[in-house]
Formats: sequence, C-alpha cells, structure tokens
Amino acid sequence: MSYYATWFLVLAPAGAVERHGPALRAQLAEHAAAPGTRALWRRWEREELGFDELEALASGPFGLDVEAMYAVWEDCAGLRPYGAVSARNRFPMLGLAHALGPERIRELPGWFGDLVLSPDEVRATLPAVEALFALDGAARVEAERRAEQALRSADPVGDLFDTAVPIWRAAAEGGHGLIGAQIVP
Repeated sequence: MSYYATWFLVLAPAGAVERHGPALRAQLAEHAAAPGTRALWRRWEREELGFDELEALASGPFGLDVEAMYAVWEDCAGLRPYGAVSARNRFPMLGLAHALGPERIRELPGWFGDLVLSPDEVRATLPAVEALFALDGAARVEAERRAEQALRSADPVGDLFDTAVPIWRAAAEGGHGLIGAQIVP
C-alpha cells in the first residue's frame, strides 16, 4: 500500500502553545526516554543505521494521533506561512536525518520535526536552525543525494532543506511559537 507522509511546520499563537504544549512536550519526553528509542539513538551515534531502523527512530510520537494534531492545528488556523514537506512511502525526516547525521540533526529542536516551541524558544533556537540548514556547494549536493537515497526518491528533495528556516524566521518576527509534526494525513 502506498502512502504519503508529511512534515508540517505551523506557526502557533502563544495561547495555543500554552494550551497544547504541556501534553505535547510530555509525549516528546516519553518517546525520547523510551529504552528502545535511546538504544537506537546511541547506536546511530556510533554507526550508520539501515533506512528502516533510521525511519523507526525518526518517526516521532505526534503522528500516532493524527486527529489530535488536527485539533492542535485548528488553534493555529489563519497564521501564515506554514511548511509542508511530503515523501512517498517514507517519512520525510528520514531523508533529513540520513543527510545530516546525528550530530547535526540534534540541533533541530524536538524530535525529528515533532516539536512545540513558545515564541521565546523560537527566537532562541533560530540561530541553531539557520546553522543546521546552512548548506552550500558540495555540502548541499551531498546532503540532497543522501536524502534522495534514503527516501528512494527521484523527486527533488530541496524542500527538506529550504522549508524550516523561512518558517522559523516568520515565527520569530511575528512573535509566534511553532508546532511541527510528521503525519500520514
């Protein structure tokens, strides 16, 4: 069966972050602390994982309850811009994780694109996110090649590298938070 998984990055009013943040942060903390997740992350730090294992690691908790995420995003309706990056038969963050590796992907707040940030956290993390995606020349070409390899895609993967920074900047400039999740809509 074929599917499209999408990473959504949505500007969030401070009130939406206050309402939904505690539950979402608890999900992230529980997921990251799970023994199997921790063991797989430590292994990835030592050696390259197979794509199925890396995708299991990169699939965060927010996609497990799509209806709940839709309800969260209803609280964010009307704010623009937002980001959406899709991949066919793979989660998009698998491509980014394979392209950047564990040391660099650690700079992305949350868990592989599943995140909830207050306006202050958005402003504080913007420089690290800008640095994470600051790839040019040969580094950019190699990162895109690795992302395409992981996603088994002949489609361009530039959106993986070009979506987050403008959304982060818009949130910082507008005084908004961010809520991101990978889901299969």
